Amino acid sequence: MFKHLLLNKINLIILVCLFSAIPSIVKASEHNKQKVETKAKLDLGIGAFVMQLPQYVGSDQSDAYLVPLPYVYYLDENIKIDRNQFSGKLLQNNHLYLDLSASGGVKVNSEDNTARSDMPDLDWVFELGPSIKYYFTGSPQQQSYFYAEFFTRKATATDFHSITNAGWRYGPSTTYQKNFSLVDIDQGRGEFEFTTRVNVNFSDDRYLNYYYGVQNKYSQKSRSSYNSGGGYAGSDISLGLTYKINSWWFAGFARYYNLSGAVHDDSPLVKQNSNWSIGLGAAWIFYSR
Repeated sequence: MFKHLLLNKINLIILVCLFSAIPSIVKASEHNKQKVETKAKLDLGIGAFVMQLPQYVGSDQSDAYLVPLPYVYYLDENIKIDRNQFSGKLLQNNHLYLDLSASGGVKVNSEDNTARSDMPDLDWVFELGPSIKYYFTGSPQQQSYFYAEFFTRKATATDFHSITNAGWRYGPSTTYQKNFSLVDIDQGRGEFEFTTRVNVNFSDDRYLNYYYGVQNKYSQKSRSSYNSGGGYAGSDISLGLTYKINSWWFAGFARYYNLSGAVHDDSPLVKQNSNWSIGLGAAWIFYSR
């Protein structure tokens, strides 16, 4: 049964999926290169995304979500906004960029999760922090690129009535995106974008205990008390494909998580060492110039 969620300020797809991650701020002209003028382009649209996500990484239960999807694409000489990033002239040194990295997690009602029965709920988690990216090919404002990144993000949990410090996450990652077009179809050019991202995740003890710690008062015969230290927190790889033709945009993604060897993989709340997230979506572009 789908959970209908209305997200006014945060696009859940950007937070969870696989493309991985959400807003970045970059871009300045490289030294000794001639400036090329780019005609401003703006697309606006609306659609929806359906996703199947684990309730948390390591859970043996998952939920389906139907999420409204605003579609925004903007490009000019200085700024680019698309489904997974905002880039603007801020800080650049040749191929090295200073960005912002974002991610997050969905709310989990403990009464709906067998492993967390009688424990506090997991609130919405929002993560934001700086990242350093090195572009081997392309740049943030191009549609095809390959870069390596080191990110550090502060996590905050909230039920929109109170805020909880949920610790820190950090680690290296790589992202590859390739844009390519097909022949004209119905007076429009079909355009594909393929994206893959690999993350190696580390977290401090506060973050891991927010998800996987069990205080003594919540221990049971089948759930012993548990306190995790900080360290390696698992890896994930995501694959995504989008297709745009005329006034329509289609997308799909898959993301695989693996907790083997993670410092918290012996938590009683970790019921399996791997999970999948998948999703499909579509948007109608009603304005373009």
